[in-house]
Order: sequence, then structure tokens, then C-alpha cells
Amino acid sequence: MLIAGVVGGAATAQLTGGRRVLGVEPVLRAAATALEPAVRLALHGDLHFPVDVAGGDLVIPNGFGGVSGVKGAGGHNGVDIGNGCSDGRGRPLLACVDGTLNSEKVLSTAGRLRVLADDVGNYYRYHHLDAYAPEIEVGDRVRRGDVIGYMGSSGNTSWSHLHFEVWIGGISPGLGGRAVDPLPRLPLPIPGVTVGLPDC
Repeated sequence: MLIAGVVGGAATAQLTGGRRVLGVEPVLRAAATALEPAVRLALHGDLHFPVDVAGGDLVIPNGFGGVSGVKGAGGHNGVDIGNGCSDGRGRPLLACVDGTLNSEKVLSTAGRLRVLADDVGNYYRYHHLDAYAPEIEVGDRVRRGDVIGYMGSSGNTSWSHLHFEVWIGGISPGLGGRAVDPLPRLPLPIPGVTVGLPDC
């Protein structure tokens, strides 16, 4: 018997008694009926940029999977977005998708954080907030571009910035999730946003 598969939702092939059987790894929530379209757990389309770009002076100096001041090499599950040559404390942070405010908490490393969930099981983590937008509470629906909080330096950092993560299929590895690089999904280039170190 030959069994082949790819982790993360790819089709699998099984050869049993000379017969080939195709299956799908369990990333679909449920089978669709004939009248209802199937919904695949996947990322598609650009995200709304998670920081208000009015006024420019934004930089993205740290990439995905690189060095994190807290976790060391390879421990960076997102990208950092902050002001380049001025203090960004209080700058509005925006919902990157239509979805639900899934959770909020305060952690020693991530500081004040909020997590959005889209409608197909993906999660978007916002770390180091100075403050939450008080008009939105856990469980509320949000639209792309809604203000959900304000940039800060809470937690284990001295630089006011947003640490932004995208998780596919779950909010953490223990819950079936996997962190992916947000940068290819951000609508770059954007005037006033530099991928790299500030020039000041």
C-alpha cells in the first residue's frame, strides 16, 4: 500500500490493492452541499494595511523568521511596523480583514495585544498596543480599516511599533495554526512606508 500526502491541506493519494484513492487533508470545515460553495481555509487577496498610513514615516525593519530581541534567531513570527524618525505612540492600528475581535490580553513579551479572526479560520495578531480602541469589545464584528487600537511599546520592547502576525488555520501551533509571512499580503508599495531601516 502506497500513501503519499502533503501537510497543510494538499490532496493525498493512496494506492490500495491497485486502486488510487484521492482524499483531502482535514482543513475544510465541512462538506459543501450542491447549493452552497465550498470554503477553503486559505489566504487570498491583500490585507488592509494594519497601521494608519496618514502622515507617512512608517518603516518595516524586521522581517518574518528573522531575529527577535525576545526569542533569538528564527523566533520572529511576524513583521514589525513603526515610525521611522518620530515617535509613533498612539498611531491608529486598523483591522486588516473583515472579521471578529477574537481576544485581547496582556502578556509579558507581547504586551497589550488583540487578535482578529476572519471567517475561514485565520488569525491576525497585533502586539505592543498602547491602548485598545474602547468602542470595540471581544466578540464584536469589525470591518477592514476599523480602528482597533493604538501603537505603543507595551511588553518587552522599547520602540513604539506594531508587531503583526498572520496565522493560518488556528491561533497557535497547539491549536492547528501555522504562522506565515504577512509581508507578501500587505498592499505594498505604499507612499510613506519603507521596507527596511529608516533614513534619518
